[in-house]
Amino acid sequence: MTLPLQDIKVLDFTHLLPGELTSALLRDLGAEVIRVERITPGLVKFLPPIVKGESLYYWCLHRDEKRLALDLKNEQGREVVYKLIKGTDVLLENFRPGVMGRLGLGFGKVHAANPKLVYLSISSYGQNSAWNQRPGHDLNLQAETGTLWLNRPQDNHPFVPGNLLTDFTTALFSALSVVSGILQRNHTGKGKHLDVSMFDSTIYMQSLVSAAQAYFSRPPVESDPSHRSEIANYNIYKCADGRFLAAAPLEPQFWEIFCRKLGHPEWIAMLPFGAQPELRKQLDEIFAQKTLAQWMEVFAEGDCCVSPVNTIEEAINLLPVQERKMFHTLVHPVLGNVTQMRAPLPFDRKHGESTIAHPDIAESSALMLAELGYSNKEIEALAASKVIPSPNLTSAKYCTQ
Repeated sequence: MTLPLQDIKVLDFTHLLPGELTSALLRDLGAEVIRVERITPGLVKFLPPIVKGESLYYWCLHRDEKRLALDLKNEQGREVVYKLIKGTDVLLENFRPGVMGRLGLGFGKVHAANPKLVYLSISSYGQNSAWNQRPGHDLNLQAETGTLWLNRPQDNHPFVPGNLLTDFTTALFSALSVVSGILQRNHTGKGKHLDVSMFDSTIYMQSLVSAAQAYFSRPPVESDPSHRSEIANYNIYKCADGRFLAAAPLEPQFWEIFCRKLGHPEWIAMLPFGAQPELRKQLDEIFAQKTLAQWMEVFAEGDCCVSPVNTIEEAINLLPVQERKMFHTLVHPVLGNVTQMRAPLPFDRKHGESTIAHPDIAESSALMLAELGYSNKEIEALAASKVIPSPNLTSAKYCTQ
């Protein structure tokens, strides 16, 4: 299959999840990703689960990438980067604003070396924000943008979400920005500095709810879209076995089927919008009378938007996961075959196919330098100066010089 980014080369300096997910998405669209890492392993190499010294978290993000460990504070390390930049289409970084400039790799200098380069910077609050030096992780951004408040449970105490919504949303906007930047570059012949903010990406998820706040100058109420409330036909109910189901029969035709399945046709005429605590209370009592499995039998033929609240194990074994081939295998020399979920991209070549891991960063670095024209002697000198990690040059031939 011809992939949309198969002729695009990406130089990836990212070290946190929003940037790493961005490069993973671009890679799955066909781009060649060259990952520049620090000499001393960073945080992501130690995030659990750890198996045989390898992080499964790390390898979910960095399969099928070329890897190069460099000391960017060393002039020789920066020389290697500028050799790479000449043949690169996209540069990704997610340091705090100003860090790349202090390393001599800011947009101005890099753009002068390669005017066609699309340069993407991801930060917590944006490059020119008054908060641009303020650190922030996914949880901070969800807290600040109202996401935790909006999704708080009935006891009103916000909880730590199981999914990293800010990181994934930022990565999606970043990948879209890069692809758009490439299209624009193809028209203008010039690259651009793209500034993506994690805060912006997260607050955008409040678009529907914030409309009422902005227009009426009031907090969201029960009748607003996406507001957690007592809406009976868009809620979660506890079953007799402690499991839960999600009921969302919003449309009249779904609500009618839902009511008939529950044996309450008299409710059909009172399609609930807004808070209806009494109806919600009655539904709580009804659903508490059967187990989740029993309710799923009741609604098995009911086309009315009722779903079980699945565990992760149950979710990944559902029919659509298998039909859509949402998993592929990472072939890893230490971990063996590792099953991983692929990005749901219609261009993705990984539908059921294997991908490769390159865990030896020293060997990978030497191979990258050899591709750039460095001789074994030059590679050894860079290793001796600790610009790159020391490869075992006796076990592999990196070049013919």
